[in-house]
Amino acid sequence: MKRFKASELFVSVCFLAFLFGAMTVTVAREKAEYSFYENRMLASIPEYTAEADGNGSYVNQWEKYLSDHAALRSTLLKVKTRLDLALRRPVVNETVIGDGILLPYLPAQRVNGEEIAAQARAMADNLKGIQDVVAGYGGYYCYVCVTCQYDYYPDRYPGFLDNWAEQTRLSREKLAQAMEEREVDFLDLSAAFAELGHPEEYSSRVDNHYSMQGAFYVYQRILERVVERTGMDIPILRERDVIFEELPNQYLGSRERKLLGQVDLEEHLYALWPKEEIPFTRWNDGEEGLPTVYAMPASTDSVLTYDFYMGGDVPETVIDTGRKDLPSILIYGDSMTNAVECVMYLSFDKMYSLDLRHYHDMSLTDYIKLVKPDVVVCIRDPEVLLLQEANGGAS
Repeated sequence: MKRFKASELFVSVCFLAFLFGAMTVTVAREKAEYSFYENRMLASIPEYTAEADGNGSYVNQWEKYLSDHAALRSTLLKVKTRLDLALRRPVVNETVIGDGILLPYLPAQRVNGEEIAAQARAMADNLKGIQDVVAGYGGYYCYVCVTCQYDYYPDRYPGFLDNWAEQTRLSREKLAQAMEEREVDFLDLSAAFAELGHPEEYSSRVDNHYSMQGAFYVYQRILERVVERTGMDIPILRERDVIFEELPNQYLGSRERKLLGQVDLEEHLYALWPKEEIPFTRWNDGEEGLPTVYAMPASTDSVLTYDFYMGGDVPETVIDTGRKDLPSILIYGDSMTNAVECVMYLSFDKMYSLDLRHYHDMSLTDYIKLVKPDVVVCIRDPEVLLLQEANGGAS
């Protein structure tokens, strides 16, 4: 029988000790629910069911849980990221590493014009139902397509990677056609950004969203359309009416928190302040909050995320400026509304906003019937332009 050498035994014992130690720490340490740098919720302890046990998903859920909560996981992820960057890999952690920019990796997809057209017709039918509800009490409805990072910077992708340009173009064109046939107002601001030549100061290089300057541009174009179509007397702020303040804090963005903090790519957020202060009250999910639209950092050393705008993704927000001579507005969508909300309330008596990913108290149309806003605006980007579940129902 072969005998282990002392050195082999020592290595084996150390390896087993490492495994046991890592397992012990993983099980014993306090479990986090959210990964800041990965910008996602971590897996929770699986709940046993006979069905999950039978189809094997229970074991898979445990594997996901243990992977998410493994000891030194964050440190190892950062080490791997730094190594991938040093090796100049074009895609790291589902992020395309460009020259001075981080872009989302987009898996190649088959573009089917007929399928896109069918989705566009179904979406237009859905939006026609919402518009009918708004028109039923005399309100105005507009569906707005803005831009997102991959749509704003299609030429910054290397030639061997997909940028979804054709799919995005067809989605806009087919939806615009279907909306025109149903007489639903559709405002394509992604085309307006393209006509401007995609100024870099209007969009983030490390995040999926437009900048505060881009949001201000969206705000102006939306209100110009509202005034044009309705004749409402709505004050529209111009550059001379506001001040942009650049914050000195480091902005990490949403590209996996600037690749786990391993990328030295400088970018800053801006706050927009009206030169003429307009007092207001604010409610979040029915509870009165602080009268502010920015989550100001504690110090200049604090890092910023997109939660700076409106304090993040709040299911329902109501801002009341107490100016009864002005109309009211409802903005709904997802985080693409956040920066726009920071200026939109300045032109209305009341501003309601819903994040449809998190608001579940009632259907969108029931909410509209309840508050009866004079103006209802949906803001969507190309990634979710044709997704029924992301745009509200007409029930």
